[in-house]
Amino acid sequence: MAGVTRAVRIASPVDQVAKIATDPAVVFPIMGSFGRFDFLTRNADGSEEWDLYLNVGSIYVGGRVRVPPPSVATLRWQSLRGTRQWARIEVNPTADGARVTMSMEVRFAGRITGWLTGQLARGILARNMEAGLQQLRHHIEYGPG
Repeated sequence: MAGVTRAVRIASPVDQVAKIATDPAVVFPIMGSFGRFDFLTRNADGSEEWDLYLNVGSIYVGGRVRVPPPSVATLRWQSLRGTRQWARIEVNPTADGARVTMSMEVRFAGRITGWLTGQLARGILARNMEAGLQQLRHHIEYGPG
């Protein structure tokens, strides 16, 4: 199992940050260094299904995820098939803008090999998560492109 949490402060109004960070169709493409995200369908209950593959070194791991309708300040997803994963992006106000915190847990198959893979993947996931959050910060503070 690989569990990672990272955060970034963004010098923009919290409502503007939350609007971008909790919309999967907007935030996933911005965080391109973190993984590969392909929209599949929107369900009747407002949830969405995506193929989400995390960049772990020279390979991508992941599968189909369900993204429930986001709240005002939180985006969550969990796996339906493929590599088991749970994640959350939360936006909280700060004195000078907003703090975006991303937490993710990934479980790899196999008792010993899964644990070992998780230990090796944790550092790579953390670096890619930090890069994705910095891409998000840059996009919000300075605009796209």
